[in-house]
Amino acid sequence: MRCLFAFKLIILFSLAVSSCFPHEGRGIWVVRYRLASPAVLDGIVKDAQRGRFNLLFVQVHGRGDAYYRSQLEPRAEVLADTPPEYDPLAYILQQGHAAGLQIHAWLNVFYVWPYPPPYPLARWHVVNSHPEWLIADEEGRTLAQYDQYERAKEPSEGLYLDPANAQVRDYFLRICKEVVKGYKVDGIHLDFIRYPGFRWGYNREALEAFIRRWGVDPRLLSSWVKKPMPERFMQGRLPLHLRWHYYYHSLWAETRSHYITELVKSVHNEVKSIRPHVILSAAVLPDPQTAYYLKGQDWPTWLSQGYLDLIAPMAYHGDQTRVEAQMAEAKRRAQERIVLAGLGAWIKTPAQIRQEVEGLREIGVDGFSYFSYQGMKEQDEGYINQARTSLHHGRASLPRVKGKGGGTKAINTPPNPLQADGAGLFWRALKKQFFSLEDYHELLRRLGMEENGFGQKLKKEVARLEVMTQELYHRAQPSPDEEVLLPPSVDLQVIFRYVHPKDGPQTRNEAYMAIHEAYQRVMDGEDFAQVAMKCSQGTTAGLGGVRDRIYLQDGWDLAEIVSSFQAGEITPVIQVPNGYLIYKILAFHPPEKRNYGDLPWWLKRVVFQERLAQLVEGGW
Repeated sequence: MRCLFAFKLIILFSLAVSSCFPHEGRGIWVVRYRLASPAVLDGIVKDAQRGRFNLLFVQVHGRGDAYYRSQLEPRAEVLADTPPEYDPLAYILQQGHAAGLQIHAWLNVFYVWPYPPPYPLARWHVVNSHPEWLIADEEGRTLAQYDQYERAKEPSEGLYLDPANAQVRDYFLRICKEVVKGYKVDGIHLDFIRYPGFRWGYNREALEAFIRRWGVDPRLLSSWVKKPMPERFMQGRLPLHLRWHYYYHSLWAETRSHYITELVKSVHNEVKSIRPHVILSAAVLPDPQTAYYLKGQDWPTWLSQGYLDLIAPMAYHGDQTRVEAQMAEAKRRAQERIVLAGLGAWIKTPAQIRQEVEGLREIGVDGFSYFSYQGMKEQDEGYINQARTSLHHGRASLPRVKGKGGGTKAINTPPNPLQADGAGLFWRALKKQFFSLEDYHELLRRLGMEENGFGQKLKKEVARLEVMTQELYHRAQPSPDEEVLLPPSVDLQVIFRYVHPKDGPQTRNEAYMAIHEAYQRVMDGEDFAQVAMKCSQGTTAGLGGVRDRIYLQDGWDLAEIVSSFQAGEITPVIQVPNGYLIYKILAFHPPEKRNYGDLPWWLKRVVFQERLAQLVEGGW
């Protein structure tokens, strides 16, 4: 009897102690190059303890290589000088668990090598053993086939595998199984589980499957609809020929995202069947609409279907207003799953991060993950200590996993886009192109429509667009040996200051002042390219000296403005949806005759769009 009483006391004491600790995730991303030394790992564990962290995302599969014992992947080249028996994952698990830390194996999915050369040394590295698995652009080329100039303009981090390839998805699934079976990890953390961008993913199998289903080659779809603009479509502010392009590009976006979602679903089922309590998580882009439309990363669906237990939106950039808006939306989408705010500690001071953490606690996020351990140390040697004193005032435990994440079956499995009805699929895709579902419903209210009414209207519209495909698509596509006329074009240089739609007034004002300062400098005679390289942000940063050619055709919102200037002139500051820009007009070019079969795909798109527009305007 006394033994039973003592046991009950122990249980009650344990519950009391555990209730003293708040449930708050406090993670750090530990990048792979910190794993080459046991002494460094010892220091990381001690720092994590001292800073009152409770979770380490440890990158053990970074570039198609292994920081663990693997029969599938080559040992990471960084480990070449370490003893062969040294196993970084086993070591950090031993030390981390002894210190009371959760250790999640951080696995890069599709990104397998940085810009070549040099190539991986191991012959059985996936880049060397399966070059046919690498993702291709619209010309059928991989990044490995780009020259130095092309690589400078390409924002992709490096070589990716093709998500549409079933062999690629099976390859990664076997990697996950190997880690979960071989190590007592607390979680599997997926990263780079996305396409590198809209220019990628035109491998033969994916192309042929899409063309078979819809009768349209996605390489011909206009570049002017390759960003989400559901408001413009629903409000009828796109001309008919661009509405056709937007419809099919939305189907293409849904198809691309389907391949990645299939992998997330398979990883979930496989991991949970082996070890049900392993936490499955992903680092995701924080804006759901661009993550989905541009990168194929449909993380709201992963949450709603219960494929993930935890997400870490990478809200590294931007002001506190933007970060809080992104994390509030992630919480709304979470479906009871854990949301850790991914914070950019390598580019923000401890004081900035403290402000973000305090604000995010107020909106109810489940915790934080800081990128990255090394970045924090380089930003401020005392970052960890400051985290303890100003952010983590006591110990905390990771929030408990809730919802459907522990099962192996999903509810309402999304339809295969290659088998679904076009109108239903398009409606589904349109909803995903809003930052929030509240934005979608608010637009319907402004349009005076109910969902059912909008669905019926959309069915009629899709039927019309598909008739256009049957009657106009092949007429608009020239034969390979046909001589075609490219529309007028202009060569430009640009200075661009990015503003996110969710940025606060101060950030917007700073961007406004910076672009006007840049304008004044070029008007005072400073070299435009030099000012551009110093002042630009986004994909144009550092590319101020690069000449870019744009065709003056329907779809480019700034065509009329640019056409009103002369060669050599500089436009005033122009406000666009994502910021401010200034153009320098270098040269105008008249229409040009070319052989269609000799054109690269980006010019074939220009020709096709022009001819489709002419057919529509001609009275179709």
